[in-house]
Amino acid sequence: MTFVRVADTGVRPARLNVALTAALVELHGQGRIPDTLRFHRYPPSVLIGRHQALADAVRLDHCAREGLEIARRVSGGGAVYMTPGILAWDIVADRRRFGATVEIGGAMLCRAIAGGLMQLGVPARCHRRNEIALAGRKLCGAGGYVDGVSALYQGTVLVEVDTAAIDAALAPAVETSSHAARLITLADYLGHAPAMDAVMTALTAGLARARPDIAWRAGALGADELALADALHAAEIGTEDFVAGEDAAEMPPATALRSELHGSAP
Repeated sequence: MTFVRVADTGVRPARLNVALTAALVELHGQGRIPDTLRFHRYPPSVLIGRHQALADAVRLDHCAREGLEIARRVSGGGAVYMTPGILAWDIVADRRRFGATVEIGGAMLCRAIAGGLMQLGVPARCHRRNEIALAGRKLCGAGGYVDGVSALYQGTVLVEVDTAAIDAALAPAVETSSHAARLITLADYLGHAPAMDAVMTALTAGLARARPDIAWRAGALGADELALADALHAAEIGTEDFVAGEDAAEMPPATALRSELHGSAP
């Protein structure tokens, strides 16, 4: 039976989290690590898409004043505000593990995650192939891309967030003056924030129900993965030049399902 390692790396700095994602994709492409589901969280910070113009995406004065770290993702899409109350997940897997294309795979994973959230008493539904809605507002977003033999799928679940902080950190969306107005959190719907462990368990259960042919096994990242993440962080992803965008334009294009996380334009 095929297996997927399930790891929780907790709260880590934004740029290091991005470097960890990049390290997993690189090592998976080399056949050195198994398919992996990584849960992770961020301190208050802002992530921008791989090819976004920094000044157009983020309120730089606010981020500087509040001490918010800004990181540039290795995936595309729009800017997102992150906080420990948002659960992020990456799945790095064989490019055909969840569908013939990244779009098909992303839609399958969104349906599975929506099914897992039902375990928490949340009637979430896939609104688009890469978005999960609750009570008419966005609860989860997802995206991804293909790199060689590997696919990266990413997403977020809004567990408990001060949505006003999103508007304060991100530049206004083109179609609306408020990012927060179209969002909902689990805490908003349930009246309380479920424990992160419970949310991770529910999502994993939803994935396991959708793909019973896969064993979803708890595990941890290895020394090679952590070392490569540190190296990528030091050499590129953690640098001000990379975040500012001087290197981003030179990054190769990828076959992508556009990232539509919670702060991106719909």
